[in-house]
Amino acid sequence: MSTTALEATAPGAGRIEVRPRRVTSGKTISNLVLLGFGVLFAAPLLWLLFASVDSHAGATLQWPHFTLSNFSGAASSQNMQALLNSFYISLIATIISTVPAALAAYVFSRHHIPFKGPLLLFILMLAGVPVTIMIVPVYQEFTQLNYLSLVPAAIFLGVTSLPFEIWIIKNFIDAVPADLEEAARLERAKTHHVLMRVVVPVALPGIAAAAIFGFINAWGNFLIPLVLMPDPSQAPSPVALFGYFGGNGIHYGEVAAYSIIYSVPIVILYLTMSRLFAGGFAQSGAIRG
Repeated sequence: MSTTALEATAPGAGRIEVRPRRVTSGKTISNLVLLGFGVLFAAPLLWLLFASVDSHAGATLQWPHFTLSNFSGAASSQNMQALLNSFYISLIATIISTVPAALAAYVFSRHHIPFKGPLLLFILMLAGVPVTIMIVPVYQEFTQLNYLSLVPAAIFLGVTSLPFEIWIIKNFIDAVPADLEEAARLERAKTHHVLMRVVVPVALPGIAAAAIFGFINAWGNFLIPLVLMPDPSQAPSPVALFGYFGGNGIHYGEVAAYSIIYSVPIVILYLTMSRLFAGGFAQSGAIRG
């Protein structure tokens, strides 16, 4: 028997020695800090869950007295109409922001534009401008044009998301191989065919990420609908939630229940789009490979 065989059959051969991890003070402190941040994030969510099924819900976290009456009160026809208004506003804003952003991102990515660098920096600067500083002149202009309604407010929300969506989509289009477009043009494909059949399918995860950003930006916005939509029948869910905080007291149970109902569409959107992200990234990786 050879020496190698003897070593392989020797006691303890092939075993991997696992050294125990040493617990240092630095790791302990970092873990405690992360645990503290985790508790700070988890406490409001626990209050939301407990208060939604608590008949004696208050502003503090407490064990609930189980009831479902909070959900029945939160699911009133007025609140459901507000939820539908939020969906309409977010859908219009997403279309208004994502479609032009995709076209602009393709132009910035594939075409030579004078002063492209400064233009992109200016667009990035616009993405950081707070919307609140524009609300007074926008309100005055909308009042003069008689635009104080759902659709114009949704269009304005879409425009506010446009600069950042251009940056998101452009970064994904930059990663699309130019060889794919050249091969399509050799087949005499026109620009819109190249865009819709080559660029968009590969850059779809980035376009979807930008669309989600625009949707959530409109879905959670409170100030613009409050100022630009004075009609109570067109009020979205954030304004309806604000209506619970009045002089007659606050029904915390219904606030928590309606907040959960209000968050369900976003959770569904995330679960649906996560599959698109996985499939899109897999397709993109396969094309590059």
